[in-house]
Amino acid sequence: MKCNNKHCLWSAYGSCCPESEDLIDRAIPNALDCPSSSRSDIEKQLINLYEECRSLLRYRNMSELVEIKNFIEAQRENKK
Repeated sequence: MKCNNKHCLWSAYGSCCPESEDLIDRAIPNALDCPSSSRSDIEKQLINLYEECRSLLRYRNMSELVEIKNFIEAQRENKK
């Protein structure tokens, strides 16, 4: 199917080509919020965020890392 969503990782040569039929059935061509799309711009943001967190954690001592771990776990428990 024709699609001009350049941010979607499934977009190739102006066409939408996801790897499963289910994704093809749910695809909305030319839409940034297509439910079948894997957006490359979001992937780049996640990679940048990961690298930033990794560089910040590199210089922490063990007790600081334990505090960070406990904080993250507490946040996950609050969402349940």
